[in-house]
Amino acid sequence: MNSRCFLTASSLLLLIGCSSGAIHFMREGVPAADAPRVETQVTFRKLWRRDLGRGYANSNFLLTPFFTAGRIYAAEPKGTVSALDSASGDLLWQRDLDQSLAAGVGGDNSVVVVATRGGEVIALAPDDGVVRWRRKVGSEVLAKPVVAQGTVLLRSGDGQVIGLSGASGEVAWRVRRAVPALSVRGLSAPLVIDDVAVAGFASGRLAGISVASGAELWNVPISRPSGSNVIDRLVDIDADPHRVGDLLFVAAYQSRITAVSLQTQRVKWKNPISTIRPMGSTENHLLVTADDGSVNSIDISTGQIQWSQSRLRGRGVSGPLGLGTSGYAVVGDYQGYLYAIDVNTGGLLGRNKGRGGAILGLFATGLDEQFVTLSENGALTGWSGGH
Repeated sequence: MNSRCFLTASSLLLLIGCSSGAIHFMREGVPAADAPRVETQVTFRKLWRRDLGRGYANSNFLLTPFFTAGRIYAAEPKGTVSALDSASGDLLWQRDLDQSLAAGVGGDNSVVVVATRGGEVIALAPDDGVVRWRRKVGSEVLAKPVVAQGTVLLRSGDGQVIGLSGASGEVAWRVRRAVPALSVRGLSAPLVIDDVAVAGFASGRLAGISVASGAELWNVPISRPSGSNVIDRLVDIDADPHRVGDLLFVAAYQSRITAVSLQTQRVKWKNPISTIRPMGSTENHLLVTADDGSVNSIDISTGQIQWSQSRLRGRGVSGPLGLGTSGYAVVGDYQGYLYAIDVNTGGLLGRNKGRGGAILGLFATGLDEQFVTLSENGALTGWSGGH
């Protein structure tokens, strides 16, 4: 067994890179509940749908879209990168790189970035998809690239954070951290706050790194290994850090969610929920899909659980997406169902069956009650919800 990835029989965490089959390794080890019947109070309307390519049936690399200035930049595992109009889903351009991709899509208004399975980073022009530069970085990139202040930030499987010039692809700096002999395959993407890139490591520590120089500015322990064997001692930070105001929320595998003050870098509270899914938020609710598939609301101020929705346990539930002032959040499951959840009570408000298999991710468009889903077959779908 490759020491950099694993799949425990007890949890069936379905971690990307540890299976050769379909993406249903999203499902948890508990038996899947039947899709619950819901008295419809919120409905979803499909606005558009765009098939990107061959999908994820034979791929272990999840490529998430990048949204900016009314556009969506998306990629599929075989190497096709597309630019879409976010309102209509119309195709603006498409570029076949003829190389299998492992990470993407990142970017800003000046560059769009993906990484191949061979450790090559490719930058494209956002207006027409023309390749601007290619750069081998000598490591496998496993997290979505992030572009900030003219620097491309990369996370590699061997514990590095790498900064490249967005203009030329030249390596500007590298930060190296030791990686445990056994760890979860998959990495959180850096979160840039002002001029600092916040990154979580397999050691369970969170660091603030200067985007300009790569200097480590601060370092905070989020979770410490415990237990008698190497699996019990896994504390990887693999969910992307989530920011609300002055607080940064960090989740460690098999551990807990920690709220860290951005001003003092001190821990404000901890909650024992474990997750590797993206976190969401709305109003005073931190929204979390736990490892067993339950969806939970945590009070942002105190860290106390406000409610837990367990009717979706075992259904491979995505990370929750809070929809602005709508009063509800959305999750998707491994059979392609979308569910609206009341953020104040946790009750199910609506259910809709989409096409394309498992829903791998939900993404905000910036418009109230509108969002985009990425499905197992490689399709992006734009949705609108309403009462």
